[in-house]
Amino acid sequence: MARTKAEKKLLIYETGVTVVGLCLWLASVMFLFTSHSLREQLVLIGFVPLIIFIGLFPNTFTLPSGLKRDKITFTLSDAFVFLIACSYGTLPAVFVAGAEGFVSSRRTLRRLSTNLFSAGMISLAAAAAGMTLNATLYYGFHETNVGKYHSFFAVTVALLPATAVHVLVNVGLLSGLFALRSKTNFFRTWKENLSWATPIALPTSAVASLAYLALQYNWLVMIIIGAPILIAINFGHRQYRNNMHQRIELLEKAHRETIEALAVAINAKDAVTHEHVLRVQIYAAGVARLMGCDDADIEALKAGALLHDIGKIAVPDYILNKPGKLTAPEFEQMKMHTIVGAKILGRVDFHYPVVPIIRHHHERWDGGGYPDGLKGEEIPLTARILTVVDCFDALREDRQYRRGLTREEAVEFLLKNSGSQYDPRVVVLFITHLPEFEGEIAAHKGTVPTFGIEPTEQLSEAALRVAPAAGLATTEDTVTVSETRFSHKELASFYDLVQALNTARDRDELLNTFAESLSSIASHDTCAITLIAGSGEIVTEYARGQHAEAIRGREVGLGEGITGWVIANQKPFCNTDPRLDFPPRLAEKFQNFRTLASFPLLKGDRLFGALTVYSSNCLKYGEDQQRLLMESAIILTNALWAISETVVIAPELDSDRILLAQNSPLAPLGTSLESELTH
Repeated sequence: MARTKAEKKLLIYETGVTVVGLCLWLASVMFLFTSHSLREQLVLIGFVPLIIFIGLFPNTFTLPSGLKRDKITFTLSDAFVFLIACSYGTLPAVFVAGAEGFVSSRRTLRRLSTNLFSAGMISLAAAAAGMTLNATLYYGFHETNVGKYHSFFAVTVALLPATAVHVLVNVGLLSGLFALRSKTNFFRTWKENLSWATPIALPTSAVASLAYLALQYNWLVMIIIGAPILIAINFGHRQYRNNMHQRIELLEKAHRETIEALAVAINAKDAVTHEHVLRVQIYAAGVARLMGCDDADIEALKAGALLHDIGKIAVPDYILNKPGKLTAPEFEQMKMHTIVGAKILGRVDFHYPVVPIIRHHHERWDGGGYPDGLKGEEIPLTARILTVVDCFDALREDRQYRRGLTREEAVEFLLKNSGSQYDPRVVVLFITHLPEFEGEIAAHKGTVPTFGIEPTEQLSEAALRVAPAAGLATTEDTVTVSETRFSHKELASFYDLVQALNTARDRDELLNTFAESLSSIASHDTCAITLIAGSGEIVTEYARGQHAEAIRGREVGLGEGITGWVIANQKPFCNTDPRLDFPPRLAEKFQNFRTLASFPLLKGDRLFGALTVYSSNCLKYGEDQQRLLMESAIILTNALWAISETVVIAPELDSDRILLAQNSPLAPLGTSLESELTH
């Protein structure tokens, strides 16, 4: 697999530090066995197990920036490295430091490349500190002999810059490593991750100074003086570590709560299931690991799986839930959700790069996506990964306006669009390892929902009755008679429809009469009238035509299918696949149908339900047919309102004129028809 430019830089950096540091350590080994007496060799070799023993009591610090894989371990062995540098010189200190660095690294992580890097880095730091120590002794105090007979004052002063250089080299090399891993600025990485490390390392110079002074007498004195100081410093390190961990936990808790708050906002606007988020997180994290992404990118993908559509807060509900195709202006509004989402999350100080995922998860591999039209490798890898896995899982889910695809159909869709819409490398990796991801998903089945994804709490009955102090404004009647002029034939059809409805004695007869008369107004094979019951249930109360028995009495969820969408949004919807209006078991019956038209039954602020017609012959309903159906829906709405208000409709016929009672809700329609038929 080809490495990215950032991965190549990281590899070169790690290899360079490791090679230079290990070469220096090997030189120290050769120097030890060629330039020191056997007694000194044994003493120095004896220091190694002592320092390793001291390393058994480490203090491990998690980086405060949230890069969970990266931790720093502090031990008190540096004091003995400085002591050896004062007593025996730089290269012996490098020998002991490199050995201790390798062993300590193996204790926390058994990865040879990481262990060798740690040994090389610590060897370089020890060499820099040793040379600074000797340079200070030589140029500052004119002490040229390497040994344990320097003055105490000279050693104390010389250890201060030596310790500072030791810390700078260690921290500098680590900052470079973390900056390359997280693809961030070097100084920003140092400031956010390692600036706090300096005060922890400084006390070791004081220990080394006192140990050097005590060593002038004998080993026992050094132990008596040094041991309590080392214990006190170790205790201080532990307290500092615990306090830092508490602050990091508070920061992470704040981030979790921010994500949960955003998740609640998403769920209130565009319902997202916990299972969908969990699957996408597992898919995305698995692909990211296979492609060599670091922990920060994986954390970003997990957050992005939940938050990538946060910008839909700015998109109207009727567009979000609209079945079928969007109009050009509607799609322009939909595309804005990527920009809005990036702006929202850009104000949250995430410690992983989630904003590029939010902004670019609708870019296409061929450059035909939005919002920036990025192409190929220009698109962030994390965004390319999320695009593939989120699309796959979304295709397999049943939506209110379509049935979910099978696993094989969804895989075929990805392969078909690989190289045009999706990154081919991501698609191949995802499909190849799909069985592994599905096994992990099965293992997580039944886990407790996270990130605030839960059913939205509804208002209580008492809250629904509350009105503003200034009162409620009156709502204009949205169901009005069109001013469009009808042909005489159309007016005659409306005349017959109105007359038939006025003879109906109850609602059942009204619905039956309406459905019978509607066939003369607009072509259709099946007519369904869905009404909202007093209990709030939405039921198809009446159906006529093909498969009427199958759909009569069917409960419809708010927003479910085309009819549910029309009721939820109180807007008409025409010309889409009729199967989208039904669950799979009913959709099969309508596989030969070609189109539908659905209209809300709305009078003022009162919604009665929806009128939906289905056709197997008509390719689509044109504007004239839609206009006729809309007028028919208005007539039915007025009739339903009249029955619900127990208004008596008693029109009298006089020649070719339609006269409706003054108090009849159909009077406006009657006046319109009268005017048309008498001119």
